[in-house]
Amino acid sequence: MSAPPADARDSTDDGRAVATQPAGTAQPAGTARPPGSARSAGAPAAVPARNQIRYRDPVRLPYLLSTVGLACMTAVAAPFFSRTLRAAPFALAGVEAAGRAGGAAARYGRNQLADRRPGLRGALDLAASAGLALAAGFLAASGALWQAGACRAGSWAARGLGTPALEEQASAAGPARLGRRLGFERSVGALGGAVGALVTVALLSFTSPRGVIGFAAIPIALAVVVSAVAMVRGRSNAPEAPTAPTQITITQLRGRALGTLLVGVACYEASNIAVVLLLLRASKVVGSSGTLVTAQRVALCYGLYQLTAAVCAAWVGRLVDRAGTGLVLAAGGVSLLLAYLGLATITADHNVTLAVCFLLAGAAAGAVDTAEYTGVARLAGPESCRAAFGALAGIQSAGRVLATLTAGGLWTLVGPKAGLLVCGPLLVVATVIFLLRADRPHRQARAELTG
Repeated sequence: MSAPPADARDSTDDGRAVATQPAGTAQPAGTARPPGSARSAGAPAAVPARNQIRYRDPVRLPYLLSTVGLACMTAVAAPFFSRTLRAAPFALAGVEAAGRAGGAAARYGRNQLADRRPGLRGALDLAASAGLALAAGFLAASGALWQAGACRAGSWAARGLGTPALEEQASAAGPARLGRRLGFERSVGALGGAVGALVTVALLSFTSPRGVIGFAAIPIALAVVVSAVAMVRGRSNAPEAPTAPTQITITQLRGRALGTLLVGVACYEASNIAVVLLLLRASKVVGSSGTLVTAQRVALCYGLYQLTAAVCAAWVGRLVDRAGTGLVLAAGGVSLLLAYLGLATITADHNVTLAVCFLLAGAAAGAVDTAEYTGVARLAGPESCRAAFGALAGIQSAGRVLATLTAGGLWTLVGPKAGLLVCGPLLVVATVIFLLRADRPHRQARAELTG
C-alpha cells in the first residue's frame, strides 16, 4: 500500500493525531462541518504544534515597546531618586510599592472591562501607552520627590492598564506544553527589559539619568502609534465577549494541592523585594573606576538580571512540563536567598560578586514566575484557570508590596543588611512548602509530550 500524499497525512497537535485535508480543500471560515466529519462543528479547531505559541500576537509589539521604555526608567530609578533627589531608601520603596499596587489594580480593571467590552481593548492599550509616555516626560522634568514619586507610581499604573492577558491566552490551549508557552511569554517580557537596560548603558555615555528618562519616552511614543494603528484597523471586527469566568472560592482551596501551592507562593512573594532596591544596593557598592560610570554599571546589573530571567524562563518552561514545579520553585527560593545574602554582605568594588548576585536574583525571577503560573494552571484545571490566575496576581502584588515596604523601612532605620535579610526566614518556609507539596504533570499531558 502506498503512503498517502504529504498534504493529506496526519499532523500532530500536542501529541494527538489530527487529520488534515489535502491542499485546496480547506473549508471557508464559518462553514459548519457535516455531522459525520472527524471533528464536529462544536469542537474546538485543531491548532498545529508549531502554532501553539502566538509569536505574532498583535498586542505584543506595543507591549514590548512600552517594556523597553519602562526598563530604561527602572535602570536609572535608583541613582535618580537617591542622588539627584536625595531620597531615603524607604521613600523609594514606598514609591515602588504604590506603583505595584496601582499597576495590579489597573490590570484587574482592564481585564474586567475587556471581558464586558472586547472592543475597548485597543482603546485601553492606546490610553496605557499614552499615560506611560506622559509619566516618563513628567518624571524627567520633576524636581521634587513627591512629583517624581507620583510620576513613577503612575507609570506602573499605566503599565498595568496596558498589560494584555498573555498568560491566560497561553494557558487556554490545554495542558500539553503549558510550561513552554508560559515560559515564552515571561522570557519575551524579560528580553524587552534587557534591551531597555542596554539602551540605558549606551545613553548614559552622553547624558544623565534624567536625560535617559526623557529618552525613554521615544519607544513608548512608538507604542502609542502602533496601538493607534491597531485600534483603527481592528475597530470593525472586535471579537465577541467571552463567557463569564468561573469563580474560585476560599472553600474550594482548603485541603487541596492548589491551596498549599498558593500558601507557598504567598511566603515567597512576601520575600520578593522590588528590583529597584537591589539596584540601589548596587549603586552603593559598585566600583566606579574604569570607563563606565556608576549609573552605567547599575544599568548593566539590571540588564544582566533581565537576560538571566529570560533564559531561565524559557528553559524552566520546558522543564516543568516534565518534572513539575515544586523543585523549580524551591530552587528559585534558594537562589533568591543566596542573592540577598550576597548583596547584604558585599563590600565596595567587588563587581564579580555583585554580578553573581544579580545572576541569582534574575534566575529566581524568571524561573519562579513561570513555575508559579504553570503550577496554578495545572492544579486549578481549565474551568477555573482564569480565576486562579487572578488570585495568583493578587497574591504576587500584595506580597511584593509588603516585602518592598518592609525592606525599605528597615534599610532606612537599621541598615541595608537588615533590609535585605529580613526576608530570609519566609524564603526558607516557602522552600520547605514547595519541596513537600510538588505538583506533577498529569499522565495524559506527559503522554502527549512524549508521544
